[in-house]
Order: sequence, then C-alpha cells, then structure tokens
Amino acid sequence: MPIDLTRPLAWQQAQPEQRRLLQDLQANILKGHGRPHTLHLLLRFEQAAAGRQCLRALAPQVTPALRQLRATRAYQRDGRSGGPVTLVFLSHAGYQALGVAPAAIPADAAFRAGMAARAAGLGDPAPARWDSAWREGVHAMVLLADERQAGLRQARKAVLAGLPDGVTLLGEEAGHAMASLHSPGEHIEHFGFVHGRSQPLMLVEDITRERDRRDGTSVWDPAFGLDLALAKDPAGRGPASYGSYLVLRKLEQNVRGFKLAEARLARHLGLRGAEAARAGALVIGRFADGTPLVLQQAPGANAPVPNNFDYLDDPSGAKCPFHSHIRKTNPRGESGALGMAITQERAHLMPRRSIPYGQRSAHPNTPGLKPADLPERGVGLLFMAYQADIARQFEFTQARWANNPDVARAAPRTGIDPVIGQGPKGGQRCPVQWGGDEASPRKAFDFRGFVTLKGGEYFFAPSISGLKAL
Repeated sequence: MPIDLTRPLAWQQAQPEQRRLLQDLQANILKGHGRPHTLHLLLRFEQAAAGRQCLRALAPQVTPALRQLRATRAYQRDGRSGGPVTLVFLSHAGYQALGVAPAAIPADAAFRAGMAARAAGLGDPAPARWDSAWREGVHAMVLLADERQAGLRQARKAVLAGLPDGVTLLGEEAGHAMASLHSPGEHIEHFGFVHGRSQPLMLVEDITRERDRRDGTSVWDPAFGLDLALAKDPAGRGPASYGSYLVLRKLEQNVRGFKLAEARLARHLGLRGAEAARAGALVIGRFADGTPLVLQQAPGANAPVPNNFDYLDDPSGAKCPFHSHIRKTNPRGESGALGMAITQERAHLMPRRSIPYGQRSAHPNTPGLKPADLPERGVGLLFMAYQADIARQFEFTQARWANNPDVARAAPRTGIDPVIGQGPKGGQRCPVQWGGDEASPRKAFDFRGFVTLKGGEYFFAPSISGLKAL
C-alpha cells in the first residue's frame, strides 16, 4: 500500500512500507536528533572518483530515522544513550562534481540554483562577504552529533582519516546547545530567548505528547503530514526512498548591539523595572523564558512553555505586534482570516533543527550582564530547516514574511522582522501599552541589523540507498 504522505506517521505502529521508509530515510528530519554537540564538516570533491569513494565509505555510517527513533524511545524510558549520529548532505554542485546523471539529481529549482545565486531575492549580503569556507563552493556536508564532545572529536577524526585524496575539507562549524536557565528542558539562542519550541510535528507519538503532556493542541494544531519535509529521492532504490531539502544558514548574532537596542526600546516606550523585559518580547514575540506576549504582558507562563495559542484575539497587534519574529514567521492562522487558506499558510512552515555556535564568557541568561560581557561577533545560530520545496517554504518565509514591511492585515506598515528581516529600514511601530485596539498609541522604532548571514547552502539529504547508489 502506498504511504500517505499527507498524514503524520505513527512510527511505533509502522506498516512494512512505512518501516522501509524509516530505514532508508536519514535521521533528524522527522524528529530532531537531540544531541547537544554537533560538527558540520564542509567538503569539496576535486575528483568525481574520489567523491564517490568518500560517499561509499560514509553511507554505512549514516544514521537511519528508525534507529534514531528507537534510540530516543530508549533514552526517554531508561536514560540509555543513543550514541552518535552521522548525516550526509549534498549540494547541487556536489551532485554535478560527482558526475551524477541529471535525472538522478533532486529537481527543486532553488536547490539547483544554490543559495548564493538566490542572495539578491532574499536580501542577503553578497556571497563575496561570506566566510571563506562557504565562498569556495561546498559540495557535501557531514553532520556529526553526540552527547559528549569527546565522542564528537573521535567521530571527526575517523571521518577525516577516511577522506581520500581528491576530497578537500573546506572548513567546519561547531554547534553547542544551550539550556535555558528560566525554563527547564528548553534551549536558548545567544540573545537569551527560548528557541525551537514551536515545531511542525510529523509523528503521531510527538503530537500525542504535545496534546497530553505539554499545553495541549486545542487552539494551534501542530500536526503536519510527512509531505511538509519529504521529497522523493530520484537516486533511491525503492518506492519508499525519500530525502529532504536542508537549508543551512550561518547567522552571526551581534548580542551587544541587540541588547543595547533592546534597552533603548524600553526607554523609548517608558518601560522601567520589571516592565523593561517587554521590550525584548516586542521584538521576539516571547519573553526570554518562552512566555508568548500575546497571552500575557509579563513572563512566567513557562511550565511548560506554551505553544497552544494563536493571534486571532489580537487583530490589531496591540499585544504582540505584527512585526515580532514569531508572528512574522508563523502567523498561526491569521492569514486565513484575511483570505489565505489556512492550508496554504501552513504549507510555508518548516521543521527546524537549528543549534547555536560560538563560545562566550557567560551564559546568556546570567543576570546583570554588562555590555562588555556581550559579544559583537563570533557567536550565532546555525539555522537548519528541512522542507519539501525551498521556494514555497524557506524562501517564502524569508522574502514574503520576514523581509516584507507591508502586510495587508495592518496599516500603516508593520516593518520587517526585527531578528532575521533584511531591509534598509526596520520600520516597526511598538504599542506603548499591552492590549487595546488599532487606535492604541504606538511609537516608531527601527530594530534591525543584529543578525548577519555569514554563509550557507541549499542541500539535499539523500536516502541511504540513494547515497549508496551514488
């Protein structure tokens, strides 16, 4: 029986064809791997034969989705380590360098063009300004993840020792998860806010857990079909051979600049004392502990961090402004109220597997940090998102939502996303008080430029049988 990709998958009751999909699909796509330490090795194939030899050696080490899911269940049940995770991705240039026939290369038009060629439409810095490793044309990325840094170093050593002549290591990126000091079990990014809480869930078991053990699913439905992330692998060896397009962007965060601007915004709005925390929430859409601004005007709703909410009772953006990062990038159904079908809006979302990079002297949630304690460069986020269609998902979200200062639902202009939006002006207007209506007083403020793209690429995560075939 063909697999119904329009529905979530109950993997613990998977039928034979579904199990074959999970055995051939790489880990981390349907559910995050959960390891706190990662290394991303950026490779270039100087010779096609050497590149194919490299993939032949790596393919048996790649972690299948089914193995990952079983390991996660064992860890949740009795704390047993799931061990290391190894994943392999190819760029379109990598497929070409291997000499793969065009019919066996994934067909997504944005993938075939590559991220650098799409920079202008995304508002990105010119690729000539990216970090050197990303400027040289990455053909493959090997992602290693582990619970222990020692295990990660060992895995790295083994991969590099096995690289044949004709395969060059261009560079590497190291990721390190950071736990929130406000909300146990949640992770944060370098600005200090909970991130990754709201995810499209494609496994029935995860949807059930969200409904029964988090804050419910009665308002916002996190359930999505597999087709949100999966794309047929043309090089795969069976009808259940699927992969996914991975967008990876190295986003440097100017933490000092962000925090100084946050403090200026608080003064601009007359927010003092404990109320000053609302300035950051007006930018992100959540307080640092994850409390959604649309639900309350102060932090504290973080046990667990809520995800069961929408914006339909805040039509004027007087609680959570339209420009806030989480409202810009996931309107949660309000586009449907303005004419966009809810199914169309939801089709733009992506499962994200991002992780911070860079070391700093103090944890981002440390009280009383001074500007001198905050980095201006060298730290950030390795943004990673899986999808079935790059133009429909990532590029739409970046160009049509985050970068767009004009949103039909609100007048005057709402401004760009103050976190990832790119534009000559921020153009945001922040409500002075929490609540009210369209007539409530707002103050103009420019908040932008604290996140800079330092490199990235569009990759495909081939099926394991597809990797072996290459």
